[in-house]
Amino acid sequence: MTNRVDDLESEIAELRAAVNGLTEELVETKARVRELETEAEEAEDDGFAEADPVESATSETTKSDDHVEVVEQEPSDELGASSLEGDNTPETEESTDESTDDGTEQSDIIVA
Repeated sequence: MTNRVDDLESEIAELRAAVNGLTEELVETKARVRELETEAEEAEDDGFAEADPVESATSETTKSDDHVEVVEQEPSDELGASSLEGDNTPETEESTDESTDDGTEQSDIIVA
């Protein structure tokens, strides 16, 4: 029974040490957050606004879309309108085959 008590006491000591270490880290982190908030407030007071170009660019843009340029096609363009309407339908393959039968060349356009 004394062996079990010793094991439990050593486990308690380890847990206390872990709690103390985590508490110290938490206190240091909170202090650093306060410093950063103070610096941010001072920078804002000096006239520097927070830079957030990703959200201010467009509401539909995500961080992974930063490198993609969105180009909208006019509906008067027959090829553009038909390709926009049929992107997600099975008729896309059939319409592509039909459009190559009329003798015009088509280039493969990949939209990222």
